[in-house]
Amino acid sequence: MSRLFAAGLITLALAACKPVAEPVPPAEPAAPAPAVQTAAESAWAAEQDRYLAVNVQPSDPLEAVLWRGVRCDFLGGEFGGDNSEQDRAINARMDELKCGDELLAEARELRGTRAGDPAAVARLDALLARW
Repeated sequence: MSRLFAAGLITLALAACKPVAEPVPPAEPAAPAPAVQTAAESAWAAEQDRYLAVNVQPSDPLEAVLWRGVRCDFLGGEFGGDNSEQDRAINARMDELKCGDELLAEARELRGTRAGDPAAVARLDALLARW
C-alpha cells in the first residue's frame, strides 16, 4: 500500500507542477467606427448652425417654423428637470414658442402646402425627423 500511496502522491505532485499556458492578454479595443449621419441629421445640423445665431424670428412661415424648431431643440437640452427657476423660465419660453405638438402640427401643415418645393420639404422633413 505504501507503494500505491507513494505513486499517487508523485502523480499528484507532477500534475500540480505541469506548466499552465498563460492567459492571452486582452486585445486592444477597436477604434469606434465613425458616426454616419443620415441626410436628415446633417440637414438638421445645418439648420442649427444657421438659426442659433439668429435672435429674431423670421417673417417667412417656413423659416419661422425651422427657427422655432431649432430654439425648442436647444431649450430642451437646457432643461434640468428639477423645477428650478431656470426650468420654469425655460418652460415659459417653450410655451411662447409653442414647442411640441403645436410645432409639429404646424410643420406638417406647412409641408403639405409646400409639397411642390423639394428644398422646403427636405428642410421640414429634417425638422420632423428630429422631433
